[in-house]
This record gives sequence, C-alpha cells and structure tokens, in this order.
Amino acid sequence: MHKSQRDVEVIHKTAEYAGFLKVLKFQVRHRLYNGEMSHTITRELVERGQAVAVLLYDPHADAVVLIEQFRIGALRDPDSAWLLEVIAGMVKKGESLTDVARRECREESGCYPTSLHYIGRYYLTPGGSSEQIHLFYAEVDSTGMHGTLAGVEGEAEDIQVQVVPWAEVVTLMDSGRIVNATAMLALQWLRLRKCGEGGGGKSIMTKRDQQ
Repeated sequence: MHKSQRDVEVIHKTAEYAGFLKVLKFQVRHRLYNGEMSHTITRELVERGQAVAVLLYDPHADAVVLIEQFRIGALRDPDSAWLLEVIAGMVKKGESLTDVARRECREESGCYPTSLHYIGRYYLTPGGSSEQIHLFYAEVDSTGMHGTLAGVEGEAEDIQVQVVPWAEVVTLMDSGRIVNATAMLALQWLRLRKCGEGGGGKSIMTKRDQQ
C-alpha cells in the first residue's frame, strides 16, 4: 500500500541544536500497514537539506577525476581520515541543481563542465538525516589536473585533485579503498555503463545529454 505525507502526523517539533549541523527532535505518528496509526514515536533528525554530487570522467584518458580531503566522520577509520570522493556540495538558497554542480566543480577541481547528465537522487542516511543528494555525470579534459590543490579557504576546504586511470579505480573499489558512499554509487553507475559500452574510451553521454 503506497503511503504519502498525509499518513504522517507531526505532533511536536523542537530545535535541539544549531551549528555546522542542525538537530531537530520530532514526535510523530504514522499510519501502519494494517491501516491503524502508530503510537507516538520520538526521533532526532539531522537537518542537512539538498546536496549535489558530480562524477567527472575523461573519456579520452579513460580516467576519473576524484578529490581527496579530510572528513571528521572518518576520524577513527583504521585506514585514513582522508577520503577519496567525487565533487559534492550543498545547495544554497536560489541555486538550481546545475548551478551547484558547476560551482562545485570549479571550486573543488578547477574545471568547468559544460554538459551535465542527471543520474538521480537518493537519501544518504534517512534513518536520522534529511540529506538528499542529486548525482550528476560530466565529461571533462583532465589534462594537468592531477595533484592540483583546490577548495574554498573560507569553508576550511583543503582538497587535492586525483586523476585516476579507470583500471586503478576498479582496483580501489574492489579493494575497499573507496569507502565514501556517493563515490561508490557514482563509480558503480559508471562501471555498469562502461561494461555495457564494451570498454573505456567512449562517451557515456547521449545526444540528449550534450546540452
């Protein structure tokens, strides 16, 4: 049985914390699959909003442009707190998704993709966070990008750009070196399409995407 917002009743909402993240506390009831309403449930929600991520691929070099940066969430990771990721950033008021995609590409890698292919949207951790990511794919010329530094100083970003050959990307994925969820999802998407295209070096975009 499909449910909608009409099947949720927000009884009470309070703001518990507001800093780099915002934490809200909800008391809610929702309709059960047997048709009845649940008892009152208390849940905390990390309010993050909308984000955009971009997978950058160079079809001529058959390489992916990744970025590496420190992440507080990986502070206790047994390997490293510096993660390999794809370009990503939060949507600011008044920005379109494509505006954010191009801005983040410029800020985090120094490139200016002209064509963007929308892959889809997804929630990262809906059990406790509202963050929703819109994932894009773009093809770029990665010449001279490897090892360059990027990021917005005012946002405490310290980023190193990594241009990684596709064969090495596959090894990183299979060995567990890439543990960022968005990077894994984006790269698996590309992996499936490259298999469908019969290998690397070919554009994944269709004519419709080249706009």
